[in-house]
Amino acid sequence: MQTEPDTRTFLQLLVWYKIWSEHITVDKNQLIFRINRVVRAIEATSGLDELDISARAILSFIGEAEAEHRTLNVSDVVKGPGFGTAPTVYSRLAELVKAGWIKCTPDPRDGRAKQVMLTTTARRTYAKMSNEAQKLVTAKRA
Repeated sequence: MQTEPDTRTFLQLLVWYKIWSEHITVDKNQLIFRINRVVRAIEATSGLDELDISARAILSFIGEAEAEHRTLNVSDVVKGPGFGTAPTVYSRLAELVKAGWIKCTPDPRDGRAKQVMLTTTARRTYAKMSNEAQKLVTAKRA
């Protein structure tokens, strides 16, 4: 049985890095830049870099909610932190669905609402980022 990659790892890793870096005397900036470089490379090979910054922010917002075991409806994303006007957010969500990064399903509690969630492709991409960042952190500790 195949399990879904854990999308929480990348976010947890960044929090762990912040705590860890306060107690280590190495150049703290170097590791985060290496992690960012790995993330950008994975974005380029996965197609994430083809999305505009607003769509990427929305995708990240949805991923963070999933990592915290929260379910989001489209209306939650529209009301999200500064993603733009409602028509802009709806347009970005449609782009993300068309590109295969998210899926929308009817909300079982409210048939008028739609839930948004990451697709398997998005989860795998974030898991790959997490795994590569974890390797960098482990190598830096050694």
